[in-house]
Amino acid sequence: MKIGYVISFPFLYLAISLLEDCLAKRSKDIYCGACLALIDEVNWDISQVDPKEKIQVGSFRIDSKGNQALQEIPLARSAVHLTEVLEGVCNQMSNYASSTNADGRRSYVRTNSRDGSAVSLTNIEITGEVHSQLKFACESLIEDHEDNLIPAFQTGLDNMPELICVELMDVCSKINLTDFIEANRAVRTNPTKAADVTDGVKEEDDEEEEESKDEL
Repeated sequence: MKIGYVISFPFLYLAISLLEDCLAKRSKDIYCGACLALIDEVNWDISQVDPKEKIQVGSFRIDSKGNQALQEIPLARSAVHLTEVLEGVCNQMSNYASSTNADGRRSYVRTNSRDGSAVSLTNIEITGEVHSQLKFACESLIEDHEDNLIPAFQTGLDNMPELICVELMDVCSKINLTDFIEANRAVRTNPTKAADVTDGVKEEDDEEEEESKDEL
């Protein structure tokens, strides 16, 4: 009996180690996916605000000369608007699903388009578990980095994913950025339209109807 325990222990240790490695990798995938999705969603929200819309910031107190230290800035990248966006952005994680590319690397894609156009769901895994994990990771990232996130988004730099997910949060590699872009591009550029399927059915029905007429 004791010998059995001695023999099985190395195998148990190995199994636990492999499980921990797997979970760590999965966790890294999830946090990277959540970070990239977060940036995509926030940038979209920013783009939907009228550039002409302004907000007053500063102090409303009147100084000794009767003036207020107020100034108008664009609403889109203001701290007020960005704070509001970050408060609700993690709810958008329910729109994402996992996808694995030919090299076995996992990425996350938006499964419904913002403009209502059709998307391809080939090689896509949609589960409630993924949604929950992405949302939790998103909320954790914001909680840990909110003070740095808002100033980063205020810059409006083009390399935001690299700046935030690779350098600031250290949850992604540069190859992850490429995978995310390519996976989401594939979903949008290779749509499987329901109309295509129904058109095919309609054509078959028409052919059968013509054959029936000929037989009559």
